[in-house]
Parts: sequence; C-alpha cells; structure tokens
Amino acid sequence: MEIEKMFIVKISWDTNEDRLREYFKSFGEVIEAIIMKDRATSRARLFGFVVFADPSATERVVLKKHVIEKFASEQP
Repeated sequence: MEIEKMFIVKISWDTNEDRLREYFKSFGEVIEAIIMKDRATSRARLFGFVVFADPSATERVVLKKHVIEKFASEQP
C-alpha cells in the first residue's frame, strides 16, 4: 500500500487535528492528520501534515484552495 503525506500551511489557531482529518477525508482515506506544536509551549505552529492512504487523493487536494475554520490553507 502506498501512502502520501501532504504538508499543510496556514492552519488556523482554531483548527485541531480532528477537524483537519474531518475536512480532508472528503478527498480520500486519511491515515493521519498532525498539527505541529512548539516543544516549549505546546502551542500550535500553524502547519502540519495529512497522510492519505491513496496517493491520488493528493492530486484532488491540490486542485483547489481550501478554507478550514475561516482560514485559507495552502500547499507549497
């Protein structure tokens, strides 16, 4: 089984990992959704990763701009 990890930037302070997973599951099976945190403060660093079970899901994701929690996310 191939998997595909996407780097997601500009994540809102209000978005948590469950919300990130919920949003991106419409593009395919999400294996993991991670929002990176500062080690010292445990605050979100406003970027993260979404791992899909099917690499073709990433192709569907990059075809449009995404707004999660009123904040535009981008894929570099």
